[in-house]
Amino acid sequence: MGDFIWRPEYSVGDEHLDQQHRGLIELIDMLGDESRMGEVLERLEIYVDEHFRDEEGMLDKAGYPDLTAHKQQHKAFEEWLAVSRRAFREPEVSGMLRESIRAYLKSWLVNHIMVSDKDYASWLD
Repeated sequence: MGDFIWRPEYSVGDEHLDQQHRGLIELIDMLGDESRMGEVLERLEIYVDEHFRDEEGMLDKAGYPDLTAHKQQHKAFEEWLAVSRRAFREPEVSGMLRESIRAYLKSWLVNHIMVSDKDYASWLD
């Protein structure tokens, strides 16, 4: 495990979603190995599709009132990921991209979980 680890305060109170969030932390740590950048970006696309749909489905079922705003945050992340994947294909950009992507993912994960995801935790009971 790298320098970014799961912390109990990241829990949203749902083991399935927490496990998916742990998976994102593992992907972030994989970025410590520059040779795995393409793999991480590919796996992130799969992660986003699965996790965001799972989370949005649970929130919809729970009647979460801020679901539209939450979906907009997910959409913004998906757009960022698409731009990052395109940039990675450009050889002159890909070398600089790894640390930028890692920093963004760490910040997004912590801020999204600690603010947006924590906000819905009580709706999942």
